[in-house]
Amino acid sequence: MIGMLKFFRDLTTSFSIGVGFGATIYLLFIAFEIEPNATTLSILSVLVISGLIGILSLIFEVAEWPYLIELFIHFLGTFCLVVLMVWINNWPIWQRFINFFLTFVGIYLIIWFILKLEISENVNRVNQKLQERNKERR
Repeated sequence: MIGMLKFFRDLTTSFSIGVGFGATIYLLFIAFEIEPNATTLSILSVLVISGLIGILSLIFEVAEWPYLIELFIHFLGTFCLVVLMVWINNWPIWQRFINFFLTFVGIYLIIWFILKLEISENVNRVNQKLQERNKERR
C-alpha cells in the first residue's frame, strides 16, 4: 500500500512539474507572439502533454539503464509527445521543420540544465546536512 501511495505521489509530482515547465514555455511563446492564437484546445493540449512529459521523466528514477540511454529515451519520447501536440493543434511547423527541431533541442537543453543545477544543489544540501550530523556525533 505504501509503495502504491509513493508511486501515485511520484506520478502527480512529475505531472505537475511537467505542467509548470510547459505552461511557462507556452506563456513565453504567447508573449513573444510565436503562438498568437491561443485556443482552449492548444492550452489544454500543452498542459496535458507537458504533464505526460513530466511523467516520462520518471524513467530516470525507475529504469536502471545507463544515464545516456535514459536521456536518449526521454529525449525521443519528449520529441514524439511535442510532435503529437503540434499535430493536435495543427501548428504549421512542417515547412520549417529544421527550425522547429533546433528550437526543441534548445528548449530541451535549457530545461535539462536547470534540472541538473537543481539536482546538484539538492545533493550539496543533503551532503552538508550529513556532514553537520557527523560532526555532532563526534
